[in-house]
Amino acid sequence: MKIRTTKTALTAVVAVAVLAVSACGSGGGGAQQSGQGIAENITIAAVNDQTGPVAYAGVGASKGAELAIEQINDQGYLGDGVKLSLDQVDTAGEIDRAVSEMTKTMGNGEVSAILGPTMAQQAAAVAPMVGQRKVPTVFTQSGAEGVVVNDYTFRATAPMESYYDIAAKWLSENGHKDVSVIYNATYPTFANLGKTVFPKEAAAAGVNIGQSLEVQSTTQDFTGQAQQIAQANPPAVVMMLIASQAVTFMKQLRQAGYKGQIVGTSVQGSGNASSAGAAADGLVYPVDFSAAMDTDTAKAFTKSFTDKYGAAPDAYAAEGFDAIWWIARAIKASDDSSREGVQKGLAQVAGEGFPGAMGDLTFDGNDMRVTGAMVEWTGGDESVVS
Repeated sequence: MKIRTTKTALTAVVAVAVLAVSACGSGGGGAQQSGQGIAENITIAAVNDQTGPVAYAGVGASKGAELAIEQINDQGYLGDGVKLSLDQVDTAGEIDRAVSEMTKTMGNGEVSAILGPTMAQQAAAVAPMVGQRKVPTVFTQSGAEGVVVNDYTFRATAPMESYYDIAAKWLSENGHKDVSVIYNATYPTFANLGKTVFPKEAAAAGVNIGQSLEVQSTTQDFTGQAQQIAQANPPAVVMMLIASQAVTFMKQLRQAGYKGQIVGTSVQGSGNASSAGAAADGLVYPVDFSAAMDTDTAKAFTKSFTDKYGAAPDAYAAEGFDAIWWIARAIKASDDSSREGVQKGLAQVAGEGFPGAMGDLTFDGNDMRVTGAMVEWTGGDESVVS
């Protein structure tokens, strides 16, 4: 979930944010103090996109969060009479608005923790503020560097590169030992995957990379690349492209006559491959969560979510769900719903891990890790293939 910005512009936003936070002081009025135990009413704020180009990520995360809060309250998980509530704030796809809304939210002493922005540039802009103001913030998506940067920043989405090795293993196990790669070199996650991560994982799995083609975020026509790959006709093509690009590329690749296997990324999940129509049939990609997963925790989450909303959950919902349960477990572990208590509890729970909608969750410091799964998209549905 990233929109490209210049380093200078982002630095300027962060500088303004730090000044704004400094002006607000080091603590919110009326804030619960550490050591006072668990309050009867605990407020968590969700500061993420509810409108704009990546609203699907924020909306999904907030739906998952609402379900988790409903379960926690119904179970009396934090004690008799203790209620969690969620305050929703829209960042509308704008970095400066994310900074402003986070500043206001951190100034509200009633807020014990924050579910942070999903867009990486927003998250990176507010992360230093989070550490300075000492408000525990759990981000979903936001898979770039510069997000988990201090003791108060946490992430409930495993970085794509941490589980993409399962794609290389799947290729090898299914006899696709020669592949072409096409990746967006201006999209940080894909640039890292295409240049560094996947080549190492492919080599370890015995998969040879022939062509490796770079494109830009502005690339909209892939006719030339599609023809070049189709002419080489490798057994498989690995594409690391944003959702709209992937749709166009798959259509043009099939039009160029390529009939082999296409492997994508989790960006093609949550129904994003559907716009490619028949060109996407047989597409496989690694995900942190799919409603097709058959683990006990995934099935329970999928049923509860479908019962509540009338539709199956996507990965964004699973991440929001697990983020809130992480916070609830943190409060219970520290027996303290203050900001300091939540921060200490989040770190403690991360050290232990816990079962969530996405499986058995482990952590690298404050950063979540998942096993992941390979899924296939055919006829509008996902199915787990490994």
